[in-house]
Amino acid sequence: MRSRISRSDSKVKSWNQSGNCPISCSMMYSSLQLSYSLRDRLRAGQASLIRPLLSAALVILILCSLSVSQSAERPETGTYIRDTARNGYGLLVVYNNWTMDTVAVLTDRWDKPKVAVYLRAKDALEIDGIKDGEYRLYFTIGKGWNSSAGKFNEVYGYYHYNDPMVFETNDVGDEIEYTILELDLYEADATNFMPGRFQFPDISS
Repeated sequence: MRSRISRSDSKVKSWNQSGNCPISCSMMYSSLQLSYSLRDRLRAGQASLIRPLLSAALVILILCSLSVSQSAERPETGTYIRDTARNGYGLLVVYNNWTMDTVAVLTDRWDKPKVAVYLRAKDALEIDGIKDGEYRLYFTIGKGWNSSAGKFNEVYGYYHYNDPMVFETNDVGDEIEYTILELDLYEADATNFMPGRFQFPDISS
C-alpha cells in the first residue's frame, strides 16, 4: 500500500548579654527531668514501632521487586529490544491475533537484525521510519522474555515471513509516496507464515 504526504510536512533559645541563663537553675533541672522522661517514652514507643515498620517495608520491597521482574519478563507493546536509525518513510503495522506474546524482528536482506520489537497478545504495533530497501521479517513466540539471551524463557516457536519485504519512497511532484505494509498474525491456517528449521536472528544483548 502506498501513502502520500506533502513535502513540506516531512520530516533555641539564646543566652542574655550578661552571660546569665534566662531561666532559673531549678526550672532548668525540672525541664531536663521532664525532657529525659519524655525522651525515654518516645524511645520506647519508637522501639515498639520499628519491627512492624520494618516488616511493612520488607513487604513493599518484595512487591516492588516482583512487579519489576514481571515487567522485565513481559515488556509493553512497542518496547524496542534492538533498534537502528530509522529516518526513512516506510511503515510496518503488525496485528498480533495470537494468544501469546511475540517479538518481531526486522532484518536486512543478509539477515542482520535492524529492529526487534515486543508485541503482546491481541495487540498491534507500528514500526515507522523504515528506510528504503529489502527486508526479512521473523517472529518468536513464548513466555517470560529474557533480554540478555534474546529469547523467551519458554519458547513456543519461531516463524518467518515467506517473502522479502520491500520498502520504497518516490517523489511525486510536491508529494512523497512511500510504502505501508500491514500484517495479521494468526495461530492457525496462516498461509503467509512458515514455521520451520532456520537460523533465527541473534538479538541477544
